Amino acid sequence: MKIPFFSKKEQKEFYLGIFLKEDQGVLMTFLKESGRLELVDREKFTYTNSWENLTDDVDEALYKLEKNLEVEIKKTIVFVYSHLIDEKIGDIKPVYLQKIKQLVKALELQAMGYVECFEAISFYLEKNEEISLTAILIEIDKTQLGIFVYKGGKIDSKKILSRTDDIIADLSEGFEEIKKKTILPARIILYDSGNLDDTATKILSHRWSSDFFVQIPKVDILSEDEVINGLMGIFGEQIKNQTQVKKEDNKEREKRETLGFFLNEDVGEKPIVEEKKENKFKGAFDRLIAFLQIKKNPINFSGKTFPIIGVLIIIVSFFINEYFFHRAELTVYLPTQKLEKTTKIEIDYRLASASADFSETINTTGKQEVGDKARGQVTIYNSNLSSAETLAQKTLIISPNNLKFVLESEVKIASATGDASSSQPATAKVSVVAEAIGEEYNLTANTKFTIEGKSKNLLAKNETALTGGSKRQIQTVAKKDQTDLKETILNKAKKEIPSIKVLSGEIAASSLSRVDFSKTDFSKELGEESNQLSLKATVAATHFLYDKNSFIDKALVLLKPEVKKEYQLEKENIFYTINNIDKKNNQLIIDAKIKAKAVIKVSSTEIKKSVLGKNQSKLKEILKNQYKIEGYNLVIKEPLPLLKNYLPFFLQNINLKNSSL
Repeated sequence: MKIPFFSKKEQKEFYLGIFLKEDQGVLMTFLKESGRLELVDREKFTYTNSWENLTDDVDEALYKLEKNLEVEIKKTIVFVYSHLIDEKIGDIKPVYLQKIKQLVKALELQAMGYVECFEAISFYLEKNEEISLTAILIEIDKTQLGIFVYKGGKIDSKKILSRTDDIIADLSEGFEEIKKKTILPARIILYDSGNLDDTATKILSHRWSSDFFVQIPKVDILSEDEVINGLMGIFGEQIKNQTQVKKEDNKEREKRETLGFFLNEDVGEKPIVEEKKENKFKGAFDRLIAFLQIKKNPINFSGKTFPIIGVLIIIVSFFINEYFFHRAELTVYLPTQKLEKTTKIEIDYRLASASADFSETINTTGKQEVGDKARGQVTIYNSNLSSAETLAQKTLIISPNNLKFVLESEVKIASATGDASSSQPATAKVSVVAEAIGEEYNLTANTKFTIEGKSKNLLAKNETALTGGSKRQIQTVAKKDQTDLKETILNKAKKEIPSIKVLSGEIAASSLSRVDFSKTDFSKELGEESNQLSLKATVAATHFLYDKNSFIDKALVLLKPEVKKEYQLEKENIFYTINNIDKKNNQLIIDAKIKAKAVIKVSSTEIKKSVLGKNQSKLKEILKNQYKIEGYNLVIKEPLPLLKNYLPFFLQNINLKNSSL
């Protein structure tokens, strides 16, 4: 943790907290009043183009906060996840530090330093639980994972590693290395990830080897509010104790200050590469001897001893001052040419695939009614004296309660006999069957029926009961059951299919990646009676990989004709956003918006020679006229007041750094 503080104490003051993660961040406004620090407001934001547009993203979120508070906030503390820290140098990685410095400069913020999130979490837990922390903190970001082992309130081990979809495999990899050095505590604390409940369940349900944990570990989850309270707590504690900072620390921080960040010098602006220098001590003293002509022309001190000695002392003192103490740090802000182009680039790709077998079982949801139809015999009555009737097979007869039956065969009925005053209807018997299944079609004897499409002269009646009708409901396999089962296995496969081997510099064209079945075997057919349905399937994941460096090389070729003559474009200053990716003729067609920044060509040695020994009032004119450099920052360290406005007279005493506008 590195937090410089000011000795001045104010009664009421606002601070800005910038919490930066891999692809999103949180802005927090803190109010310090009467020695207390409290959270006033917060605003989440997602990076619109990774870290490239960080300044714009923060500016938009900060505008909302300041508008709500009607106050302008300058003093800023930065909170970061540990995977943004370079463990070798113990500071923020240069690629992220550069973006943070640009942000601070552009928004005119007063950066006070940064805090690693896990330190704030340990501080929060010890303060709340009132006991020294002994636990494993798991810090989860989008593609990175941090493991921090605390024992007795002190950090015992620390491990940062890449995160995959298999959290157990990731943790096992980290634990395997850590357990070689220490025993793992049986308490795990997770914080700040999208699905902590699912992660906690996986950790608890996993059968850990006794090599890792002697007993089943306890898993706790910290909410986002608890994380933010931890960040605020440790920051507030440091502000409370700011008056106790020693003067020696202030001097050390002045040496390490870089655009508002008190960091190690090797994380700050990098000097322009210089040509090979001669042995500085040998060359300097040779020049001094030649100047004094000590070897060839010995000086005659007679009568002039003291004046000459005085002159020599002054000359030697001047030389020593100039060579060892008169130094300057010149940072030049080089002009840039911004380039932007939307284009399509064809690039080779590598096909990578992996497959695995899966099986799942679900309860069926289909419903179907089965049963038998009622059957029997009816008598057809024809009371028409003038004509006989013929009823075709499948003719419908209808009961009084609108139940329909079908004639099972054709039947002919003669005309009635007698006269109009005393007629006798003709009859014929025929078998019938109910139109549908069900017990309601079981009708008692002597039920009268009308005949569909016929006059009232033609009727039907059953002399015996119609019987045999039944109905029951069964559970069957529905189309939705098959669809749901396949979707369940696909979702499982996306998480559990073994990861493909990605070579260094390769990027997956995610829009073309696909996960699909290569083999499916359902336990039951569609519509078949069953309470459950199982699916055994083989699922394959296919990915299209392309080399990012090759893409940048082609983008560089496209942009170079647009670069001005005095400018140069390097690959590290080319960025792109993909609009669409298609596959055609064994190549990927990448439709992308490319942004780049060409920097003016300069020679560090030439610049240093041109400003050597010059008054700083002339510096702007020299840099602008000769090198088209509009902005610069100069710090001169000179003990002699007479020379405090002059740059050093020795080339090696000018430390030249460059930064692009």
